[in-house]
Amino acid sequence: MLKYMTGPSTALGDTVKTSMGTITTPANTRGIVGVWGYAVGGPGFTTLEGQTGILELESDDINVQPCQIPLDPSQITGTGVLSQAIHVWPMNIKKTGQMRITGYMTMDMAITLANTGRWGLVLDVAE
Repeated sequence: MLKYMTGPSTALGDTVKTSMGTITTPANTRGIVGVWGYAVGGPGFTTLEGQTGILELESDDINVQPCQIPLDPSQITGTGVLSQAIHVWPMNIKKTGQMRITGYMTMDMAITLANTGRWGLVLDVAE
């Protein structure tokens, strides 16, 4: 059975590596089968301006390093309108119950517009 876990929406530090929070996998997790992440522009983001960056995963409980995943670009198409496609990157990490994994984001350019981001895992869990 698939279970989707999401980290909190977090303010990004632009071109600085920023912690996006830690997800602890349930005890009945058999493996991580996917990961996703995205960044959303803040209130001053202008039309046709795009943003992208890197999602990194780190853990003291399981070997996921180095794991750097490019964020799909977010594109502002008009005032308050965001064009975005969430991409789930496949993974095949087995036996990960009760593991803590932290997501970090680093944006490709400095934007002082209160960017936020979010990331998550797709888990294979026993019923």
